[in-house]
Amino acid sequence: MVAAGMAAAVQAGVAGAHELETSYASVQVRGDTMAIEFAIESADITGGFAIMPRYGDKASGEELMANGKRVSEYVTSRSRITADGTVVSWPQARMRTGTDEEGNIFLRLLYVIGLDSEVVDLGLRIDLSEKFSEDHKTLAKLFAEGFPSQQTVFSSSEPERYFTVGEEVSLWANAVEFTVLGIEHIFIGYDHIMFLLALIIVGGRLIGMVKIVTSFTVAHSITLVLAALEIVTLPGKWIEAGIAFSIAYVALENFWLKRSDLRWVITFFFGLVHGFGFANVLRELGLPAKGLAVSLVTFNLGVEIGQVCIVAILFPIILWVSSRPFRQRVVQVGSAIIFLFGLGWLIERVFELDYMPI
Repeated sequence: MVAAGMAAAVQAGVAGAHELETSYASVQVRGDTMAIEFAIESADITGGFAIMPRYGDKASGEELMANGKRVSEYVTSRSRITADGTVVSWPQARMRTGTDEEGNIFLRLLYVIGLDSEVVDLGLRIDLSEKFSEDHKTLAKLFAEGFPSQQTVFSSSEPERYFTVGEEVSLWANAVEFTVLGIEHIFIGYDHIMFLLALIIVGGRLIGMVKIVTSFTVAHSITLVLAALEIVTLPGKWIEAGIAFSIAYVALENFWLKRSDLRWVITFFFGLVHGFGFANVLRELGLPAKGLAVSLVTFNLGVEIGQVCIVAILFPIILWVSSRPFRQRVVQVGSAIIFLFGLGWLIERVFELDYMPI
């Protein structure tokens, strides 16, 4: 009964939406018993374990279960738990498959562990990048009975974390973590970068670029908050397709655009769409009950810091190109490349092919 109840709690803690190159871990601590569940998406397992699916490009639920033992052995070999300084042995995994609201198939590995006593200092080391990808991350949440949940991100560069079970995470720690996550997301969100580049590649005055960035910021801040708080929700497929369409449209518009000073208007409307994309990331991370506003604001701040850095890097180059006789050719070639990326992503997302993360 204890195992079943903890499994249910663990399942509830795993994020529903999916971001490629991301796994999820949920840890439930109750007295001297601990359960940890990993949720790994079919695309990552298919590529990492060289599975040849019978149908499509991702392993089915049956194929995931058939390879479950191999996956479990890999996960436990790349993960470590310490309870009050003592390394904990991994039991046999309880395996099952499931899908999220977007239809992505996950292999779920549940480990129920009996401890000698109630744990206070919990250490976790998780690094699944060897078989999946160098950028692979594991988003983890820790639940301790009677205390607020804690969350963190494991990666190849930061594979180890320590928790004091029952300790409340400070608002400052949450603020720093969500700011860093916002910065990181904008730099690995290639479609967001493409959208910004398509907007500013035509050049123009600095005040015009400031209006564009400000318009984008205001717009995506509105929908980010509304979507993250689930006041307004849209299907992930529509959001991803909308982001891809915004890239293709702006890049195509560059071929006939005469005035860039009013571009902030269309940027605002497309920014609303991108805000839903940012909100999907926040939902994956699992917003804390305490410090919700701080997490929202600091994640958005991180996104803005990332955007400003990108524009600061690109603006001098665009300014230099704007004064050269080959400016028009650079704009056209650059816009054509961005358009092809946007169109490709749009086709992938509309027809539910294997797409890049938003």
